[in-house]
Amino acid sequence: MAGKCPESLEAQFIEDCARLTTAALTEKYGKSATTIRDWRLNLYRRGKLLWWPGIQVHEDNEYDDYLEIQGDVMVVGDLEIPFHDAELLGYMVAVAMKFGVKQLVVAGDFLAFDEFSNWPSEEGDTKRTLADTLWSGGDVLKSLFEWFGEISIIKGNHEQRGTRRKELALFQLMEQTWSELGSLNISYYKWCRAVSGGKTFRIEHPGNYSRVPGAVVRDRAEIEQESTLGAHTHHCSWSVTKDGRFEAVDLGHCTRPEQRWYKTVNGTTRHPKWVAGFWMIRKGYLYGFPKDFTDWHFWLEER
Repeated sequence: MAGKCPESLEAQFIEDCARLTTAALTEKYGKSATTIRDWRLNLYRRGKLLWWPGIQVHEDNEYDDYLEIQGDVMVVGDLEIPFHDAELLGYMVAVAMKFGVKQLVVAGDFLAFDEFSNWPSEEGDTKRTLADTLWSGGDVLKSLFEWFGEISIIKGNHEQRGTRRKELALFQLMEQTWSELGSLNISYYKWCRAVSGGKTFRIEHPGNYSRVPGAVVRDRAEIEQESTLGAHTHHCSWSVTKDGRFEAVDLGHCTRPEQRWYKTVNGTTRHPKWVAGFWMIRKGYLYGFPKDFTDWHFWLEER
């Protein structure tokens, strides 16, 4: 029967109707547009298509090109170069070398990009240019690549300064400028995944802030149903979701607060002190290294 979809094709055809245009359906099933419309109408009248089939999807985007890192990884966020904490980065590399971790994820705000700030006069050095910032970022990457075999950078709020068109151009410029330094992945996503020891961890730069350490990242872990490590808040904490299923980590930061106008000259808010630190994901377990609360001799001295 020309107006009825063959029973053997019904299930697949119903699934395809939700995402393919009439033209795409005619090409896939080798039928005329009239036959395809008859098939859809018949299924609708029989109650097998519960939605009216005449309304088609006009655009169908797939956002599945996020980064997924396999194996052990060091995780650090909020370097805000050129105001990065070189000493803490040195500790991070030393820990990575100690445990043979060759991958690094930067969880956003790799560069400060103060030249794009809405308040340039409050950021201190108003003479610094984008070229200066990119050079500083490349110099740090060059040093990091002396140990790390692969470095991945996701987007933070500092990379979002300006319009979306500027964001895209900025990421392309970063890729072009640093492409020869090593195996570098620069992602337009604000999150990625790492799989270590059979466990999956979500690493992200959240879009929210709370004065309560752990609050944002714990909510994010519960929403995404994944153990989550988050930057942005500049807190450093570890907690577990209310159902006891997922870990939630505030990564800390890797910048120098004393170099920032809004933390010194204008530092009169009720926000908590920033806590510097980084984390290691190794064989499916999380290890935190807050700068001022870690016994570096214990972790790094030869035994």
